[in-house]
Amino acid sequence: MISNQKVGTQPLALANTIYFAAEYIDHLDVLIPQVQLIAHKHRALTVLPEHYPIVGKYLLFAIKEFLGEKATQEILDAWAAAYGIIAKIFIDLEQKLYDELGPDERDKGFVPLTIVKKENIASGPIVALTLERRDGGKMHQYHPGQYITLRIKKNDTFHNRHYSLLEPFDGKTYHIAIKDEVDHEPKGVVSNEIIDNYKEGDTILTSFPAGTFALIEDAKHHLFVAGGIGITVLSSMILELHKQNKLNSTKLIHCTSTKEHAAFSDELKSILSENQYLLLCQGEILGKDDLQKFLTPDTHVYICGSVPFMNAIEDYLAECKHPTSQIHIEVFQPSLSVLRNAVKDKANCYSEITY
Repeated sequence: MISNQKVGTQPLALANTIYFAAEYIDHLDVLIPQVQLIAHKHRALTVLPEHYPIVGKYLLFAIKEFLGEKATQEILDAWAAAYGIIAKIFIDLEQKLYDELGPDERDKGFVPLTIVKKENIASGPIVALTLERRDGGKMHQYHPGQYITLRIKKNDTFHNRHYSLLEPFDGKTYHIAIKDEVDHEPKGVVSNEIIDNYKEGDTILTSFPAGTFALIEDAKHHLFVAGGIGITVLSSMILELHKQNKLNSTKLIHCTSTKEHAAFSDELKSILSENQYLLLCQGEILGKDDLQKFLTPDTHVYICGSVPFMNAIEDYLAECKHPTSQIHIEVFQPSLSVLRNAVKDKANCYSEITY
């Protein structure tokens, strides 16, 4: 997302990822789930094999500049070799993702989709879009939890942003929700541009669904914990469970500023009972005890919201001693930073035997 690029979060995440991957070069299996997550993002942004040597060139330049006189040729060669291994893993995995899109080369980049419906929901701060393809090409299948990527051009610069898909696929259209970010700095360039200047009938460049966030199919119980706009991706999963007649095992906690800003609450209330759906607004605090009431030992927990919100929920779950293998997070930050944490966690496991 462009906001993360402005504040330098994505470049820092990239540097940290390469560092940790190089440090654990002998245990690259540790990284596979997170590498898959990043590869999906790369495919969504149309990262190609020819881009990796460019990144490698400037990586080595930065390492040499940072180390100064300590940057011997032997050290630089070692970093180059490590980067080559890491780059090949990404290139091979991303090629498989491109191949899954089929033989139409158009589908491997950004294609124009038409906005067939644009409407305000949740008293105005959120706008829902329905997108349709009209060039004769295929609309690709997706699973709840995935996202599409929209690209706009502003001030002669392309800006990209991922948006979670709202509903199970109907075979024809994609549905997304966009939050007005006028109160946040740096402002979300893509979101605000679409809300302010795009209308029904306009086309917008889109790359096809990607992402590894998904329902655990064999889970006996599901708990969804959403903060604000994080409800978008989780509502898609809940609707999928409804479609499969599995809502009896489902519970939802949604924390938002006001009831009026609680997106999709009417629809969710119509399919979830009172003891399955807890809506907390400003002034109402979600505590560990509240969370624990919704947990069973075999509950899989899905979390989406701001980073501080998700950190708090994770802390509560840790205090409840809930298994980390049953906690699933969709983050609104560069996913490469998730990799750093995953490597640290896995490294601890070895010692004991999030662009």
